[in-house]
Amino acid sequence: MSKELENINDKDKDEIDSKEKDIPNNSIEENKNSQIDEKQAIEEPSENKEEEKKEKAVIIEAQAYKTIILYASRYANKSIPKEDWKEIYGVLIGHTDENLVYVKRAEALTFGHATDVQLDERHYVFIEEIEDKLYKENNNQFIVGWFHSHPGLNLFFSYIDLINHLGFQGKNSDAIGLVFDHELLGKKKLEKVEGTDHKITKYETGFEIYRINDITMDVNSPEFDNNYHSVDYIVKGLNKFFFANVLSELSALVSAGKPLQSAYGEDFTLESNLSSNIENKDKKDTENIANQKEFGDFKSDILEEIPKDNDISFNGEELFYGEKKEEFNHIKIKEENAEKLVYQGNEAFKQNDVFQGVEKYRNAIDAYQYIGNSQRILDLLKSVSEYCISSNHLILAEEFTDKLLKLSEKENQPFYEGEAKYLLGYLLLKQEQNELIREALAKIQDAAVIFEKVEDYVGAAICFHKIGKFYQSQLENFESSCLFYKEAIKNYNKAIIKSHPLRQAMWSKTETLIQKILDLKETIEELLPKLKDFKIKKMVKENLENLEYNF
Repeated sequence: MSKELENINDKDKDEIDSKEKDIPNNSIEENKNSQIDEKQAIEEPSENKEEEKKEKAVIIEAQAYKTIILYASRYANKSIPKEDWKEIYGVLIGHTDENLVYVKRAEALTFGHATDVQLDERHYVFIEEIEDKLYKENNNQFIVGWFHSHPGLNLFFSYIDLINHLGFQGKNSDAIGLVFDHELLGKKKLEKVEGTDHKITKYETGFEIYRINDITMDVNSPEFDNNYHSVDYIVKGLNKFFFANVLSELSALVSAGKPLQSAYGEDFTLESNLSSNIENKDKKDTENIANQKEFGDFKSDILEEIPKDNDISFNGEELFYGEKKEEFNHIKIKEENAEKLVYQGNEAFKQNDVFQGVEKYRNAIDAYQYIGNSQRILDLLKSVSEYCISSNHLILAEEFTDKLLKLSEKENQPFYEGEAKYLLGYLLLKQEQNELIREALAKIQDAAVIFEKVEDYVGAAICFHKIGKFYQSQLENFESSCLFYKEAIKNYNKAIIKSHPLRQAMWSKTETLIQKILDLKETIEELLPKLKDFKIKKMVKENLENLEYNF
């Protein structure tokens, strides 16, 4: 953030009265006593299997899997013409032991490209930055592999994929490569039960994991194209309600796509596409119709309907742990019940039954406290806060947002800390009291600083854009407005080549970010003649002229 913004609030003391506000201090106490070691949840393989298989299988967290699904869906789904589908690339972060590779999270390297793109110098710069960040975090996590999508192409390693994977497995023999195809996600298949005539229905996860057989093989050898094999895996936390909840997020995010060009206007629009009641109803109805026309029935296009009342399985679920131990089964059931509550909460919110939705989310959060999954709790607190804001239940929204802030600080999760401060700032603005404006803008500006530090440039741009719009439309302070708009442009520009894995909004695609930049530049051009401070006017103009745009 530019230094000239740091003292703006002090310069505007005559315009804004300051008033402190007490915020409820509701904290979440986690019960981690029931956490289990994934290794203990896996049946010991038989001696024969030990002899047959000497490499490390993979446990991938459901949240990492979800990141891949949502990120890939920005650039390839039934709402986009097939000829415009693009691949996405990223890295898998986790750790290993003597038996397994654990994937804890996924982080994007690039935005969509044409298919079969070889990783280049820019990608390896990003990888080095991520490795440096992991080293500083000092939590024993590192890059364990990479992922990319094959939209509509099925699952395999191409020649270029093999070349890319050499860069990972050449340095780490346990490194993995995950390939995802959204068209396979949720597809049904019948699988025969070994030793019987019975068949069971399983659902595709939409991905496979691979390793190279021989990293020393000549890349020009005719056998090189087939120089890889699949690796056994399970998705920890995967269940039928997980799929339903991811589908719900996909539907909301896609419908919040290109038509939502007013997302950073005078009013606030949530990442989940739930708009606050300040917006003009006719405007909302018009946008909803536009969304439906452009995106259609996204739900039926993406996944086959997975029955919620049947006992179903997923491919990869029993590949290497045989009979589930009682403790593992206990946690698995708890996770499925928690996701069922989230699913029921989402359905209640869709029917405008806010109190039922809140109650289901409370129970789901309690269930995840028992399991000890703070990451999922943060995700749920963010979602329920946004639901409460969108339905104008501001006291409930403040309660959950305050919990989000406290837990994010406790767990050292700056992305969610930034989200909480942004939401708290917005809640203060929504009270429409002059004495709260200064505190509200300060919270949103604090959020912007946090987002910049964690390289969530879209998040930072949202904050600066929001503050700039408020200075322009509510305070008519055009100097401050232009300064914040300038910062928003700089961050939108950085976001074109750098994405944050937790920023899921579909409108963060490259073409939409470019449009945001062009619109803001046009706004600044209109405001510059109104600026009375010649120094600021000259600086803003020169900064925008000298900025190296990434498009």
